[in-house]
Amino acid sequence: MPRISVIGQVLPELKKRKKVAAYARVSMETEMLIHSLSAQVSHYNELIQKNPDWEFAGIYADEGISGRDTSHRSDFNRLLADCDAGKIDMVLVKSISRFARDTVDTLTVTRHLKELGIDVYFERENIHSLSDEGELLLTLLASFAQEESRSISENVKWGIRKRFEEGIPNGHKAPYGYEWDGEMYRAIPEQGEIIKEIFAKYLSGASAYGIAKELSERGVTGQKGVPMDDSTIKFILANPSYTGSMLLQKNFISEGHTRKRNKGELPMYMVEGMFEPLITQADFEKAQAIREGRAENAANKNPVLTAFSGLVRCGECGCSASRRTTKYGKKWNCNTRERKGKDVCGLRPVYESELEQASAAALGLAAFDGDAVKREVGQIVINADSIEFGMKNGRVKKIMRAYQRGRSAFSQKITCGCCGRKLECDYWKMGPKGQKKKYKVWVCRGCTSRRLMDDELRETVAAVLGGADYEPRFVKEVADVAVFEDRFEFHFTEGGMAEWQRK
Repeated sequence: MPRISVIGQVLPELKKRKKVAAYARVSMETEMLIHSLSAQVSHYNELIQKNPDWEFAGIYADEGISGRDTSHRSDFNRLLADCDAGKIDMVLVKSISRFARDTVDTLTVTRHLKELGIDVYFERENIHSLSDEGELLLTLLASFAQEESRSISENVKWGIRKRFEEGIPNGHKAPYGYEWDGEMYRAIPEQGEIIKEIFAKYLSGASAYGIAKELSERGVTGQKGVPMDDSTIKFILANPSYTGSMLLQKNFISEGHTRKRNKGELPMYMVEGMFEPLITQADFEKAQAIREGRAENAANKNPVLTAFSGLVRCGECGCSASRRTTKYGKKWNCNTRERKGKDVCGLRPVYESELEQASAAALGLAAFDGDAVKREVGQIVINADSIEFGMKNGRVKKIMRAYQRGRSAFSQKITCGCCGRKLECDYWKMGPKGQKKKYKVWVCRGCTSRRLMDDELRETVAAVLGGADYEPRFVKEVADVAVFEDRFEFHFTEGGMAEWQRK
C-alpha cells in the first residue's frame, strides 16, 4: 500500500530590508542654498527608494541653521530620537561638515549610533562609521572641518569689525520707527509719533509697564505685529538711534558661539547722523537718568541668585521664568502668564523642589548639586509633561515630569486631529433647562470639532493603558493623544501608536 506524506507549505524567507534615512542641512536662508537643500532632499529620496534592499525611513533637513551647535537643529535631534527608538538602521549624509562642524559632536553622535548598530555613511568622504577605519578617518576629517569653520568665522568677524571702525553697520535692520529704503534709514511717520509719545509719557512720570498697557489697549503693535510689552518699551527708551546716532558693536559672538552684550570687552563706535532724529539728545539723556534712578530704587536691585537664575524658560511661549515665594514653597512662574494671564500662556508654575530633582536626574547625580547645574547646564525649558535640560556641550536631556495629585495628567497632551491645536480644559453647563449640570470638557479653540467629555477621555485612557491608577503611567508613557471625530490616536514616548474607536 503506498505511503502518503504531507509536505507543509514552505514560504520563501524574505530578506529584511535596511531602514535608511538621510540628513541634509544648509546654514544660510538664501534662495541659492534653499535650492541646494531641496536638491539634497530630492537626491536622497531617489537614491533610497530605488535601492531594493533599502526601506525609506525619511529625510531630515534643517534650513538656515549653523552646524557648530546641535541643540538648535530640530530635525537633527529628531533624527537621533528616531535612531534611539529603533526606526533607522542607516543614515546618509552628504559630508562631515553637513553633519556637524564640531569634532566632539561628530564623534559623540557617531559613537552613540555605532553602539546602537546604526551606520552613518558620509558620501563625499566615502566613510562608513561602522567600518574599522571609520573612527580614525572621522577624527581627522572632522578636525579639518572644524578648523575650516573656525578660520572662516575669524575672517568674517575681522571683516565686520573693520567695517565697524569705518562706521559701516553689519546689515540694515531698522529699529521700530524706521525703514531702510536702500540708501538710508527713513522715519515711518505713524511709528515715529509713537516713539515721541513713549518718550514724552516716560519723561512725565509714566512707567514702562503703564505705557505698554495703554498702547496695547489702543491696538498699537511692534515690528513683529504683536502688542508691545514693558521690555519693548525699555528697549526703545535705551536705544540711541532715536537721537539720530547708531551704536555699533553693542553685542558680539563669544568663543562659545553665544551672543553676548559688549560690556567693554571690545570697542564700540558711535556714528552720528545715521537716522532722522525723533527726539533730542537732551530728552534721551533725561530718560536714561530716570531709568537709572528707578533701577537703583527697585526692590530687587540685589537679587538672591540661585543655580537656576537666568536658565529657566517656558516651553509653551518661550518666555523666561521667575522665582516666586509662596506659602507652599518656592515656585518658578512664566513671566508671560504672570503679566498677561493664563489665556496667553497656560503653563502652570513648577516647584523648585521638582526642578532640583529633575536636575539631579539629568546630570546623573544622587542628590541636587547647584554648582554642577551652573557648570554644565545652559538652559532649562519647562513643558507640561517634561523638563528639558540644554547642556553646555550641546546635548539635550529630557526628564519626564512626575505626576502629582491636583495637576492634570492630560494638560498639553491632547491634540485636535482636525487642526493640530492643543485642546483646552473647560467646564460647561449642560442638560435640560432648570436641570443643568457642570461637566468637565476638552475643547479646541482653533476649529469647530466637537467637544470631548472628560469622562470619555478617562475611560479611553484607562482602557488603552489598563488599570485604575492610569494617570502616572499616562504622564510617563504617552507623548500625545490626537482626537478625531471617529477615533483616538495614542502616540507613545518610546515610539509606536495605538488607535481606539470612539463611541
